[in-house]
Amino acid sequence: MGGLSVSELILYGGISAMVLSGILALLCITVFSITGRKLKEQLEKEYGKQEL
Repeated sequence: MGGLSVSELILYGGISAMVLSGILALLCITVFSITGRKLKEQLEKEYGKQEL
């Protein structure tokens, strides 16, 4: 197993899982902001601007 103990595997596995979840979070934020803008434009075209 590459000379790593179980506790080292858990540590490095946890670090890699956190890095992966951070990358996926940034990807989701990007996708949702792009699709949100398109949805807002579509809704404003169909229903007009939102009144506060």
